[in-house]
Amino acid sequence: MANYKGFKCIVCDRDFEETDDIVVCPECGTPYHRDCYNQVGECINTSLHAEGGSWRQINNKDEVESEETEQPDIIICPRCGFSNEKGENFCSQCGLPLDAYFENKDNPFNDFGNDRQGYGSQQGQPFNPFMGGFVSVEDDTDIDGVRARDIADYVGSNKFYFLAQFMRFAKLKIKRSFNFCAFLFPEYYYFYRKMLGYGFFFLTFKIAMSVFLQSMFLKFGMSTGVETAEIVEKISASPLWSGVFFGLSLLSLVLCIISGMFSNFWYFKKTKQDILEIDQVPQTDTQRKFTIAQKGGTSFGIAIGAVVAYQLIIRVILLLIS
Repeated sequence: MANYKGFKCIVCDRDFEETDDIVVCPECGTPYHRDCYNQVGECINTSLHAEGGSWRQINNKDEVESEETEQPDIIICPRCGFSNEKGENFCSQCGLPLDAYFENKDNPFNDFGNDRQGYGSQQGQPFNPFMGGFVSVEDDTDIDGVRARDIADYVGSNKFYFLAQFMRFAKLKIKRSFNFCAFLFPEYYYFYRKMLGYGFFFLTFKIAMSVFLQSMFLKFGMSTGVETAEIVEKISASPLWSGVFFGLSLLSLVLCIISGMFSNFWYFKKTKQDILEIDQVPQTDTQRKFTIAQKGGTSFGIAIGAVVAYQLIIRVILLLIS
């Protein structure tokens, strides 16, 4: 494993000891005591992230070079300093593609070789640690009690992204990431991912917001095509309506932010729960694989059904209140 003896944790300023529980930022390789990282919640070497820099290169480049010379049977990761076995394609600590990967490929953007399960790539691109990855993932990699192959079967589409995120949650014990689809369209995203409880919650809130806005338009004699400035001017004349309007608008934004930040973690929990429940029923390996894929995956049908249901419900409500 990487040797951080002689270096200090940038949070607590204490020297690293051999027995310390150390975690490493997947973007710049900065080491932290696990408790220190949990305390700050994120890597604080943001200047290195912006520049694409490496903590290891800045702090002990000479040491890395000497270790590589003295130990030809290992490959030292230039970013985090982890000692990888010769022939490894990716750093086992931070996921950075190593020289061996590119030396063994005519095209560095090919998939893994035949001896690898292709969870480390998507659409012909190698595992990308900057997308939230922490290590390269094998079939039987344990991710918080669930095998990577089962998660891949459950997730279906975009397994590269979710395996990387789930690995971060399991290793760093964090809950935050960011999912733009869950931020922009939470009510439809959750139905698409078969997270029905979250989908019904956000769809109900969207219906409530639409009903409120239509009621406000009717009260102030406005049509849906009026300018935003006119809407603000008219509702500002009524403290009650303006307070409710801006309060609900703020609540909507907060809910979208929360959805974007925690949707991946919620999906991680659902994935684990569903797979563990499936394992309670005796099945052959083939049946189990099929059941996992059916329980998970995505559904355009449910998402489209949610869109249609929203439109129908809104039309019926507008007929009743108009």
